[in-house]
Amino acid sequence: MIDSSLKEIIHSLRPNQMLAYLASQGWREDGAIGEAASVWHRTEDENYDFEIILPLKYDLKDYVQRSYDLVNVLAKFENRSFRDVVDDLINFHADVIKIRVVHNDVENGSIPLSDGVLLVEKAKELLTSVTKSAFSKRRHFTGGVSQEVMDFVETFRLGQTEVGSYVLNLIIPVDRTPTDEQGDINEISLTRIVTHTLARSLTAIDESIANYRDTQSDLAFESAVEQGVSANLCDALVGLTGEKESRDVNITISLSRTDSECQDIPLQHSFKSNIVEYLKRASDYYKEKYTIHNYNVSGTVTGLKHEENDNIGTVTVASMVNGREKHITFELSAEEYWQAHQAHGNAEVIECCGDLYVSPRSAMLVNVAGFRVLTSGNLFDDES
Repeated sequence: MIDSSLKEIIHSLRPNQMLAYLASQGWREDGAIGEAASVWHRTEDENYDFEIILPLKYDLKDYVQRSYDLVNVLAKFENRSFRDVVDDLINFHADVIKIRVVHNDVENGSIPLSDGVLLVEKAKELLTSVTKSAFSKRRHFTGGVSQEVMDFVETFRLGQTEVGSYVLNLIIPVDRTPTDEQGDINEISLTRIVTHTLARSLTAIDESIANYRDTQSDLAFESAVEQGVSANLCDALVGLTGEKESRDVNITISLSRTDSECQDIPLQHSFKSNIVEYLKRASDYYKEKYTIHNYNVSGTVTGLKHEENDNIGTVTVASMVNGREKHITFELSAEEYWQAHQAHGNAEVIECCGDLYVSPRSAMLVNVAGFRVLTSGNLFDDES
């Protein structure tokens, strides 16, 4: 007797899913039972005794029983659980992203309502940010979502949750999209591009955090952008840890078996809750809110400010920071200020070192040291 809940799951299987799975896993069709079913065996001589009857019509009276028997044979042959095989059959034409949150408050498979809502919301934000990165690598995505991204995200489905801490299953159907102008020569799965971007970005942010811990430099996060990491992805990962930011997060990627060839990508990713502070720091960096210690600034003077009888003056210099021009402001002693003033009049470059605080609209250098004017005589002192 098949359990009623299991019967409902089995009933969701479709003949085309089971047929595609059998064909992809080395089973061979050996015969037919009228138009109702087909007979399948293993191709290996030693496994030929494994036999599967595949129901071909969904409206067959014994469709559920025949499908149940099919899954049982597969589970026995593959030495896997019945449920794992069913999941692979149902999601044969999809990639599955499994997000597991771990904490003692979710051990029984339930989660506080507000955290459950947040989990789904941030899971969608995670995949949306990765989809955007698949089209264009950016440090921070702002504004709306393009129609192309929106259409793709709308194909995502939310699968059944699982017991074992708390597990969210996100199903991304594989949609083959032509990449050539004619639309019929080369095809690539957009789903697979997004899935690969997710895997690479999760690996990259993990490595960047490890690099930051070693160097204590925000620049450790820079290289991850080209792998698809953005402030949006970091914020989504923080959100997955819950309202109290206390849960560990494990992300597992299961690739659809419809793509026989795929690049070797890491499929298991784990993030402890104690990295939240680093994810936030990375997010700030991508939003241009960061600090670079012992930063050497050189450039032309674009601004000067000095109050009468003040023993300090404020100087602004145009300088490149991480490939972008910033107007960096810092204070100098009166003597150095007037040297900078003279350099401005002579269109000379000035240089100094300090701790650089960057925000989207401003940049400030503090703890300034080593000020000098780079005249034509010392402009290339450091080159040999």
